[in-house]
Amino acid sequence: MELENRIIDYLGSTEMVLAVVLRQTHDKLQVQLEGGRNDRAAERQVVAVHGTVTTDPSHALAALAIRIQATMAEIDLELLWESLQDQPGPIAIGTMSREYFGDVEPLHLSALARCLTADPVRFRRKGLEFSVRTRAEAAEVEALRRKRADRAQLRDQSQAWVRALLANPERGQLSVPAEMQDFVRQARDYLLVGHSCDAVNTLSEVGGTRRTARDLALELVTRTGNLPADADPFLLVNGIHAGFSTAVLEYAAGLVPYVGDSARADYSGLESFSIDDDETREVDDALSVERDGDRTIVGIHIADPAHFVSKDDVLDRVAMERPLSLYLPTTTVMMFPDRLSCDLASLSEGKLRATLSFRVVFGPDGSLEDWEFAGAQVRVTRRLSYDQADALLAAPQGGLGESLTRLLRISETLAAGRVAAGGFTLSRPEPSIHVVGGRITVKVLDPTSPSRRVVSEMMILANRLTAEYALRHDIPVIYRVQDPPSEPVQSMTRYDPVDFERQVRKLKRTRLSTIPQRHAGLGLELYTQISSPIRRYADLVLARQLDAHVEGRAFPYSQVELLEVLGAVERMSQQNRMLEREARRNWLLEYVRQQKMGEDLDAVVVNRDGRFVLAELDGVFERGVLFTIGSVQVGQRVRVRVRDVHPKEGKMALEMIS
Repeated sequence: MELENRIIDYLGSTEMVLAVVLRQTHDKLQVQLEGGRNDRAAERQVVAVHGTVTTDPSHALAALAIRIQATMAEIDLELLWESLQDQPGPIAIGTMSREYFGDVEPLHLSALARCLTADPVRFRRKGLEFSVRTRAEAAEVEALRRKRADRAQLRDQSQAWVRALLANPERGQLSVPAEMQDFVRQARDYLLVGHSCDAVNTLSEVGGTRRTARDLALELVTRTGNLPADADPFLLVNGIHAGFSTAVLEYAAGLVPYVGDSARADYSGLESFSIDDDETREVDDALSVERDGDRTIVGIHIADPAHFVSKDDVLDRVAMERPLSLYLPTTTVMMFPDRLSCDLASLSEGKLRATLSFRVVFGPDGSLEDWEFAGAQVRVTRRLSYDQADALLAAPQGGLGESLTRLLRISETLAAGRVAAGGFTLSRPEPSIHVVGGRITVKVLDPTSPSRRVVSEMMILANRLTAEYALRHDIPVIYRVQDPPSEPVQSMTRYDPVDFERQVRKLKRTRLSTIPQRHAGLGLELYTQISSPIRRYADLVLARQLDAHVEGRAFPYSQVELLEVLGAVERMSQQNRMLEREARRNWLLEYVRQQKMGEDLDAVVVNRDGRFVLAELDGVFERGVLFTIGSVQVGQRVRVRVRDVHPKEGKMALEMIS
């Protein structure tokens, strides 16, 4: 059809468009719209062809648009819809025009197409054909449209209300209008259990790029008095849920306790002991010591939760979502429910438990002579705290005191061997922070205490031997490797913040590898991790591989699967560690704000960049900006007062005492 210089009415993406055809190439049309704008169309989109343009195109289009509008006003669409109720399937626009007007005049086609397109309730469009909806379908569509309109109106109201609430400077609980009660409930459910809902989208739109939906939801729920008294704001704003769903708890409750297995090596008759912090409830490891003449046989026993948790089961899926137990000042967010982590899998005193165990033979000089690995069972005979173990090491008494003393000598030999092989030790005191009922307590833990050195060295040994065992028996595992530092690192036996910072800057990040490679920081030729399978998902995965090997089953994971699973888990674990550090810093600064303001404190200058000076507080091991008129040097000890603290922002300002 020849269309150049003619007025057409065509169906655009969502509406009818009047235009003059400037050029036609096959079925492609270049057109000019009212107002002079050019566009493109296809011949198959054309609904009606009107006359040839003899005057100004814009004037001709405007005049025709008026005529079409007048014709549309005469159409009784309700009557047309009723008359077509008995006609199933698509109906061409021309057929409808004959039905209503008795002709297919271009003016009638244009008017009718516009009316039909504007009424999606009674007519369904596909291309240039329309289907007639039944009365029931039309009622359903109309109800849906009303629902969408109501939701849009409610969204606008909710946004306006949230903005007004945020702008309200009043302190204390704010009232919630009746029409906003459901919105607040949705925001609360989103915070507490992670339910996605319309409120999330509304809060995201209000927050934009400045504030997250969770941050706004927390302020909204807090200021309206809807935040539970025992809720932890830090967890909520970071999307961490300490509890477990009913389905997960019911699954854990149905687990059958370990009652013994003759296929496992039986070490339950050994005198074995665990060493942990006082508040630790999930015990991952225990030790035993036997004397064989002038030799010492050390047992390293690792809990085996893989005995209860299979790949892809309910507990496995939930653990993969929280692949690292979080130890926060206000609470502990465990990887598994208490039933498993603190009971069935935990190496609790007096309980028979499934383990993955190493028996390591050391010579009189502390050198490692031989070792073996087995799926085993152990009954821990004594639980010790680090303080109790240190007391026994300071004044050895009885068989347990002698066992600890032997372990300390062996640990020192192992550590010296790693340092001689290029490894190094860097540690700093770690503040242990607990918040109970709003009261903050801080206890500084010494990572170089004798008992902590023993446990650390025994776990490093277990991880090293696991890597060797896997390599020796072709068990697919992921190795943890660390490339050599940029320059030699000096081990630190005494913490110095300046030297610690200097040495840490030399280190390369550890990484995962399917190929056994050296771990430079530990001074080991190969290394993996299995020592905390109740607390770290990556260790649980490795425990499954070892269980499969000792039981003669197919490995749950191939090497490729391991890298995929543990790569994803590693990224999530790093995020969790960052959250732990952020929470600890927040509460440590709050502790300073509550208990150290106005005191004269000791600090060390750790960094200076022009006039910007950073100092670390003694006993707190947190850093703040130091304001001083005089000149100070890195490493200089100074007396300071806390000038200002903003825990949520992680900022602290110190001023030097003249």
